[in-house]
Amino acid sequence: MRDMIDLKNAFGQADDSFARNVYRTLAGIQTNENRKHVKKTGFRLVAVIAVVCILSCGTVLAFTNTWGVLDFLSERWNGAKVLPEAAEIVQKDVSQKGDQTGFADFVVREAVFDGKNIFIIVDVKPSSSEYLLLGPDAYPSDPISDMGPLFSGKTGTIADYARENNKEMINTSVGIDGANCSIDYLLEDDGTLVYMINCSYSGNSAQSEIQMTCVSAPFVNWEGRDVIDMSNKKVTPLSVMLKNSGTKETVTSTMPAIYNDCGVRVDKVTLTGSPMAIYADIEYTVIDKEKFAKTDGGLWFEFVDETGNCVPSGVSSGEGVIEASEDHFIQKVTLQASETLPGKIILRGYNIWDKNRYETHTFEMK
Repeated sequence: MRDMIDLKNAFGQADDSFARNVYRTLAGIQTNENRKHVKKTGFRLVAVIAVVCILSCGTVLAFTNTWGVLDFLSERWNGAKVLPEAAEIVQKDVSQKGDQTGFADFVVREAVFDGKNIFIIVDVKPSSSEYLLLGPDAYPSDPISDMGPLFSGKTGTIADYARENNKEMINTSVGIDGANCSIDYLLEDDGTLVYMINCSYSGNSAQSEIQMTCVSAPFVNWEGRDVIDMSNKKVTPLSVMLKNSGTKETVTSTMPAIYNDCGVRVDKVTLTGSPMAIYADIEYTVIDKEKFAKTDGGLWFEFVDETGNCVPSGVSSGEGVIEASEDHFIQKVTLQASETLPGKIILRGYNIWDKNRYETHTFEMK
């Protein structure tokens, strides 16, 4: 965990229910072995979720300044696949208000809102050529090679690079208000820090106004350490109007199924398709508390094919388990986008702690 002054006092104590949902969400991320790790951060959970961050880059686009939503998905999300018509729902002329923090300008480059998830590309341009912009979880002591392909093969830390090039390091962050966002970023050759922000966001209206918060602050040396100068932190809102391209179709399971070995009944499975992904909601109820307790909160359902192999995951990061009410849970999963939704699915119970597999059941969908 990063060394942050008074971090515990700044964020306060989470209640048990909130903490359980955080752990379940992180557990869901751990089980998704096919997707390249991306930065998971949020204004409420930055200290917890930033530990799963890995910065990696595609080398071609990094030098062309053409990074967009689909580029991030294909180059940095382990080649995650979307439908060809996904290109048609990318919004390139996004209406927005407010963008300057003093140290940097925040401008939305493009976005996608498919009724279930939001994907936004934000350009953060330094207001001075002397500024070196860092992401929310990048620290001066980190290797400069973490900054992307522009720094491939270079040794030393970010602080070393900044000092050698007379750069002042600026911490930045940007997120969607009220949402726990997945964040990835990279530094382009003109000094622009490009963010890819993704979060779960449902909406039925034709368009939605999204409120974002942009933050920048310099680093200062405090007792021999480079720390964020919170007294000079600059915060500004960014209002973005996104068009809702909508989902394609929805199918629902016709019958429940009992998973005796883990003590639950899967009541309903709902699949919703869009050009970006298939969004799945798995609703289940605890029917044997003793057996369920033995899962130690590690129960997860995975989609498998007839040979028992896991079905490819989708591009969204909005996965996890929600405790909807007492003994009733909803697991949210994303699968790879498809032209049509399946008429049959296979769900296997899985324990993310001990890797034990539970029963497998087939569900007819219509």
